[in-house]
Amino acid sequence: MTRTSLAFAGGLALVAATAVSASAATGAPADTTTTVAVTAGDLTIAAPATLALSSAAPGATASGTLGTVSVSDLTADTVGWSATATISDFVDDAGTPADTTDDLTISASNFSYTPTAVTNVSGTATVTADGGTDTVTATAVNGNNEASWGADVTLAIPSDALAAANYTATLTHSVS
Repeated sequence: MTRTSLAFAGGLALVAATAVSASAATGAPADTTTTVAVTAGDLTIAAPATLALSSAAPGATASGTLGTVSVSDLTADTVGWSATATISDFVDDAGTPADTTDDLTISASNFSYTPTAVTNVSGTATVTADGGTDTVTATAVNGNNEASWGADVTLAIPSDALAAANYTATLTHSVS
């Protein structure tokens, strides 16, 4: 080995020793306070646009099956929710829209709405139909959750009902 080689090897050893001793020294840690704002989303409900009931004679019952109703709770909270279904009176469409004096009606009280297949789709919540009524509730909620259900519906046609072309009502789903 030549003197140059020995000097070069010695220099490398000195640089390596300096690097090891420099990396072995530690300074005080530097902390960074980090924050995030968790924002609440919306509580929404979606339902099918239409529902057709079977035909029925006076004194009989018309029936149908409502497709999927869903609630999306993105409020990031522990507060539960309650979804309800309400319906208007059924009014015939035999008359002219401007003249409602000849409209025939079937009372909304003849309508029955029974939630079926109530399912907690995601998140932490206990979702139930309240005793076969028109209400679905979520309790024991922890954060965001989603639920869905269908409904069996019936309409008792009064025995004194008169034939009309079609009767129409508005079924409204709401959540709070």
